[in-house]
Amino acid sequence: MADLASALEIGRSALRTQQIGLNVTGNNIANVNTPGYSRKSPNITTALTVDGLGTGVKVASLSRARDRFLDGQVRFENSALGKFEALERAMTTIEAIFTEMAGGGATEPGSIFNQSSGSALSGAFSRFFNSFQDLANNPESRAGRASVRQEAVFMTEQFNRMHDQMAYLQQDIETEFRNIIDEANRLTKQIAKLNVKIPALKKTPTDTVGDLEDERDQMIEELSKMVLVNAREEIDGTTTILVALGEGIELVQNGIAMELGIRSVVRNNAAVSDLVLASDGRKVDPGGGSLGGLIEARDVKIASFQESLNTLAATVVEQVNAIHAGGFGLDGSSGTEFFEPTQTTARLIEVSDAIMNDLDKIAASTSATGPGDGSNALALSDIRLSQVLGGGTRTIEEFYSGLVGRVGAEAKQVFTDAEGQRLVSEQLYNRRQNVRGVSINEEATGLILFQRAYQAAARIITIVDEMMETTLNM
Repeated sequence: MADLASALEIGRSALRTQQIGLNVTGNNIANVNTPGYSRKSPNITTALTVDGLGTGVKVASLSRARDRFLDGQVRFENSALGKFEALERAMTTIEAIFTEMAGGGATEPGSIFNQSSGSALSGAFSRFFNSFQDLANNPESRAGRASVRQEAVFMTEQFNRMHDQMAYLQQDIETEFRNIIDEANRLTKQIAKLNVKIPALKKTPTDTVGDLEDERDQMIEELSKMVLVNAREEIDGTTTILVALGEGIELVQNGIAMELGIRSVVRNNAAVSDLVLASDGRKVDPGGGSLGGLIEARDVKIASFQESLNTLAATVVEQVNAIHAGGFGLDGSSGTEFFEPTQTTARLIEVSDAIMNDLDKIAASTSATGPGDGSNALALSDIRLSQVLGGGTRTIEEFYSGLVGRVGAEAKQVFTDAEGQRLVSEQLYNRRQNVRGVSINEEATGLILFQRAYQAAARIITIVDEMMETTLNM
């Protein structure tokens, strides 16, 4: 009976083991399309040997199909992709703000500046300077003076519009920045909870708590799109998360998550937020990810374009005012500022109250006794030909054309980088899927093997049962 009981126990262990194998294989097939799922395999070993004879079989543990090196590469490239995609979204909007139609109505092929019409800043410049040229031909015309004032107002509105649109973009970036920080904090808290839960379910540090570890890895991967992270696996089964390169700052250690926060500062005349640790206010360099991309778009890209636009506005105010103040209006007045002299940014530039209230103040003449002299209006029109920017190397036309070209070039570079990074990330993801992904064909083969082994184990139990019944009936 003892030998038969041993044989029965061997059959029972075989049934249980093959059943586990069937369950694991079935779970793999069920999760074939689950994001972040790693293929599981039962590690089957022989049971304890007694007197040289085996006592059956058992599942010692489960293993996850994974490559830690590939995991680290995917996270690193994810961070780069998150940064480029954030920059891509921002540059798409910036490019739209600076969009200029080229060639329509231009006197020179490909010129964006010599247009006689258009709603963008280039058209506004052209119409403004052309209105002074028209006024020079008929300096006593009130209609011509009204046209000068109207085109000046339109030009300042274009400056204001472009500044406001970039300011709104900064606000949108700021909102997205804060939302991503909230999401990052949610992920780090969940990772910390899993750091507590996973080791508690492990019998030994090398055990696998399959689905929970997959869930933690997936959260780390999502976090890597937001900041550049380094995930360090500890021997106790927890994962320590550090942000940025080198030693970095620990965001998650064991069951503790350090919250990210913001510190409001004024930078480039705009209220923005710096990324800090909520606990002690230490500034955190995201190193990459969407937070890194948003910071670069907000503090580098937009700030640079705003600075160039402000330089352009200040130059227009300075140059026009200098010549206009030296001329005479129809009423014999002189020294009149055409633009408000203290409002020299794209946000503030505006036509002076004197001009807005009295068209006769427009100084078209260089002589107080010659209202029919339009030489000063002609000089104002010729400002467009003067090299007053870039250290005396570029005209207003060339400076603004260069700014529009720079926006386009930087946008194209970001779009190219983003597309290239998507290809790199996709290739790495596919390589990793070849390691950890579920293959339906392989799992179907495994099902057949476990099924046959289960049937054989069942046959063992049936035979032992018949033998025991025969023995009892003797």
